[in-house]
Amino acid sequence: MTDHVTLPGLRRLLAADFARVLHQTTGGKPTSRLRRMMHLTLPAMQVAILHRTAHLLHGRGRRRCAALVADLSLRLTGASLHPGSRLGPGLFVPHPARVAFCGTGGAELTLLPGTLVGPRDWVFPNQPFPADGPSLGDGAVVGAHAAVQGAVAVGAGATVGIGVCSLRDVPAGTVTMLAQRQVRSGGLGPEAGHGR
Repeated sequence: MTDHVTLPGLRRLLAADFARVLHQTTGGKPTSRLRRMMHLTLPAMQVAILHRTAHLLHGRGRRRCAALVADLSLRLTGASLHPGSRLGPGLFVPHPARVAFCGTGGAELTLLPGTLVGPRDWVFPNQPFPADGPSLGDGAVVGAHAAVQGAVAVGAGATVGIGVCSLRDVPAGTVTMLAQRQVRSGGLGPEAGHGR
């Protein structure tokens, strides 16, 4: 908890975010120092830096400053993350255009383009953090143009598929898909799911 509201904690979270961005973009292959530093300019890293800063300010009671940083993130990257959103280390938003997030997320969270994650009634960055925001577990993935709304729990390692609107809990390790309208456990056939 303290990692999110202290400067040493901010550095640790950003180091984890940077390591994730670097691994995702290079496939874990060794790169030169200059090339690694260039990854700081990627939109995925800019989103992480701006959100972590906004969250630190929000946690210290500087709500107006936090909202200004969140607005800067929206203008520079296209992503709108509520400053009150507590996100674990290793955040990865590869293409932040039209990504909107207001909830909590675990480590190694992935948000793809056009993602909407938040309460039923949307709140803006300068408004108090809502009690009914979604909660996403470690390693969760929200697919492109997917939505998770309300007090929904998305389990660890679960994937909300492309274009899916999830208004109910998603069990850990499952994949929701729009075409089949069901939840599948990893590696199991269609009979493993139930209507979604």
